[in-house]
Amino acid sequence: METITVIFTTRRFNPVSWLIRWSLPRSRFYMARASHCMILDGDCIIEANMMYGVRRVSLSTAMKGCIEVDRISYQVQDAEAGLRWARQQVGKGYDWQGAFGLALSPDREWQQEWLWNCFEIAAGTLHKAGRIAFRSVRHVSGNMLMSIHP
Repeated sequence: METITVIFTTRRFNPVSWLIRWSLPRSRFYMARASHCMILDGDCIIEANMMYGVRRVSLSTAMKGCIEVDRISYQVQDAEAGLRWARQQVGKGYDWQGAFGLALSPDREWQQEWLWNCFEIAAGTLHKAGRIAFRSVRHVSGNMLMSIHP
């Protein structure tokens, strides 16, 4: 077995995250420990970022202003296949509907391959690496990712 590592973070000052948590108090966001996650790829990370879309940058660049909440190494069948797929997503847009519109679109699919939020791209990477954990869900949250047995 191989591993893919996902770093879960929160920001020191993140008004967008606060707004989501305040406006959706009964949602899966409300008591989330992490508001963001990144896939470790060597000395870099791959993330879906609200400002930049899907990008691959150095770990030190991505961690500026972040507090690491957890780092989980998931066992997968083919880590390189998952990371190769995640690298192919670089340059795609951010999934604002996935971040904000979940209550308005309960039937949306998280696997739409043209837009990603951070938790969706991490779940997609694990899926492509052979770790099928979210076959029958419409949305992937940080709490759901963190609850998977590594």
